[in-house]
Amino acid sequence: MGWKIKSKSPGNLQAKSPGIPIEDDPYWKVSKNVFMDEHRVGRYLDRFYQFTQRHPQWADDFMEGIPTYYCVLGVHRGVTQEEVKLVYQNKKGPSIYPPEVICEALLVISTPSLQKEYDEFLTVAEQFTKCMPPFEKNELIRIHSENINDAKKLDKLVQSQVIYAEYWYLYTEGMPDLYEVAGLAKDSDIEAIITNCLQDSELSRKIYSLLTDSVFREQYDIMLGLIATKMGPEEFLSLEKKKEHWRFIGPDMVGKIILAALTNPGFLEEYFTRSDAIQNTNQDWKDYLPPSKVTFFSVLGLKAGPLPVDKKEAEIIIRNKYRELERTPTVNLAYSVLKNQSLREDYLWLFENDKLVETLRVLLSVKNVREHPGKERAGKGRNLFKG
Repeated sequence: MGWKIKSKSPGNLQAKSPGIPIEDDPYWKVSKNVFMDEHRVGRYLDRFYQFTQRHPQWADDFMEGIPTYYCVLGVHRGVTQEEVKLVYQNKKGPSIYPPEVICEALLVISTPSLQKEYDEFLTVAEQFTKCMPPFEKNELIRIHSENINDAKKLDKLVQSQVIYAEYWYLYTEGMPDLYEVAGLAKDSDIEAIITNCLQDSELSRKIYSLLTDSVFREQYDIMLGLIATKMGPEEFLSLEKKKEHWRFIGPDMVGKIILAALTNPGFLEEYFTRSDAIQNTNQDWKDYLPPSKVTFFSVLGLKAGPLPVDKKEAEIIIRNKYRELERTPTVNLAYSVLKNQSLREDYLWLFENDKLVETLRVLLSVKNVREHPGKERAGKGRNLFKG
């Protein structure tokens, strides 16, 4: 097993961290007794090692100071599967816990039989700590408390930047940070930002306004640092691979996604849900969307893009174009869609955003945004953005 505590010298630990408080994780307990010989806790020791065989990750997580799966998800004992999903989907912002921990927590707490067995494991684990040397027990408590405190710190940051929750989620899925997009060094002073951050597009103007805001920038830099410190070697390599995928999609699309994440809270759910709803209802539109050169606009000889805001004026333009054309099935379909204001708005939305949505589907490897607060999402990347 790879779960031995990474301890410092026993003397330093005992002097430095006696009785570190354990907060906000009522089901994570270690024995308060002094060191006991293994023979006096033999049956619990045997049961603990049996758990390491049946559920090695449970033992790994406990012995690495990871809070209980209840704390990871923010739920109480006896919670139902539906309640777990609801709580998890409503969470906004990142998590300090690796994806494998999130996935296991969701599986265990959502499955009554596993939840019951996990409760038994926690009882056994508490008894097991009786035979841990004091310096190892103190180190275990220290790491657990550090995880709790880091989670609190991150939650506080998220609350201050809750409108950017999806930006941070996408960042942990490989999206470049604002410094990279603006071509700035992360330690740039305000003068360098003012001088070198071009304001030649809507995105660059947004980045300029954020990075010249001292409060936002301080919180942003802290968030970048906290995410980096919680990334192990494997997660770092995974993130680097994801960044490569983002480089392949081109700067224009990356910029469009970043701008949406910065200006439209909840855009992922909105875009995925709306795209699914429109396409499920209008499956015959698929062949008339970019990158196809044949669109409903081109079929009627119209310029792609919004028509006049005035409903009657738009209908006159569309009707006049239609009268000039032979009534083929394609022409009739294009006319029936564009003449109807509601359908026209849906088609125009797809026309402008379909490529963005499909790009996100590939980058995030999800079929539907409703899935990625759960198992799909948790299994991808570091799952720092839930909800």
